[in-house]
Amino acid sequence: MKRNILIVIALLALLVGLLFGWRSCQQTRTENTAALDAGREAAKANAERERLAAEQKAAAQATEAARLAAEQTRLAAEKAAAEAQLKRDAEAAAAAARLAAEEKAAREAAAREAALKAQQAAAAAEADRLAAQRAADAAEAETARLAALEKLKAQQALAQEASTREAARLAALKAQQDRETALAKAIADLQAELSARFIYATDLKRRPHYNQFVQLTNAEIEAAIKKLNDEAAASATPAN
Repeated sequence: MKRNILIVIALLALLVGLLFGWRSCQQTRTENTAALDAGREAAKANAERERLAAEQKAAAQATEAARLAAEQTRLAAEKAAAEAQLKRDAEAAAAAARLAAEEKAAREAAAREAALKAQQAAAAAEADRLAAQRAADAAEAETARLAALEKLKAQQALAQEASTREAARLAALKAQQDRETALAKAIADLQAELSARFIYATDLKRRPHYNQFVQLTNAEIEAAIKKLNDEAAASATPAN
């Protein structure tokens, strides 16, 4: 019994669900249809507005084109008139400039003629002055040349004398250097000989006679070295 009741309840619930589903579907279909109708009406209204706007724009563009054409016609006429006036003005200015140029050329030709005559007179006077100046300059140059020649001869004589003195000085200097070199060599040779005869302290008591001979010989060598040093000092004065 209880099971049958549950089955009946389930069937009733299913029927109620189906009923609500059908009603919801019908409501949705109605709403969609209404939305579609509203969209079509709005599209028609929008298309009408766009058509009217396009017609107004076309009319405005036609009006603007007509205005621009008239303006271009007016500007072209004004430009043609201005160009004609400019041409007339240019022709008048050219005629005036040509006349002024002819008058200026005539004045300049007269001025050039007068200037040429003045230049010719001045050139003749300048030529006479230059001829006199060249004669005076030539005489002065000849005097200066002769004086310079005499001065050159005197300078050459002084240079020759100085060259002779310098040659003599260099010869004397070379001779002095040769003497100093020879003295230095002689002193070096004597000093080498003196060094060879040096007596060491250990040999001082072994060979008294030989040692005395060596001492005498060294004394003579030292005296000779001193004499050569004195001669070198005396000859060390630079030659003038």
